[in-house]
Amino acid sequence: MVDQPSSAIVFAIGALVAMAASGGPGVAQSNPKCDPVDPVSDVGWSVVPSLGAVGKADSAPYQAGASGDWFIDRTTTLLPFCNYYNEIGIYSMRSYTLSRQVSKERIQICKSTPAGASVAIEPYAGPCPPK
Repeated sequence: MVDQPSSAIVFAIGALVAMAASGGPGVAQSNPKCDPVDPVSDVGWSVVPSLGAVGKADSAPYQAGASGDWFIDRTTTLLPFCNYYNEIGIYSMRSYTLSRQVSKERIQICKSTPAGASVAIEPYAGPCPPK
C-alpha cells in the first residue's frame, strides 16, 4: 500500500509552486484575499493564494532635484490567483483570478556628487546622465 502525502506537504508544494509562478520573493507582495463567498467545501481541497507578475515597464529617465539626480518610474502589474489544490497536489479548474494590481514606484538611477558629476546607483549600470 502506498502512503498518501500529508496535507501539510501538499500545501508546502503548492506554496512553492505559487511562489515560483509569481517570480519569487523579489517584489514586496501580499497574497490576495480569495473570495470567502466561494469557500472550499469539498473534502481534501484547499485554496492557495498567489500573485503572478504579468508586466513590468520603466519610463524614460528624467531629471529631478539636484542637477545630477536622475529617476525612472517603474510600473509593475500583478495578477492575483486563487488556486484550488487537492491533498495530492491536483489543480482544480475552479481556480480563478482577481483584478490586476498595478503599482508605480520612483527609482533613482543616478545621483549627483559634490564635484557636480553624476554617478550610477546600483543595479543601474548605464551612463550618467542617461542618454
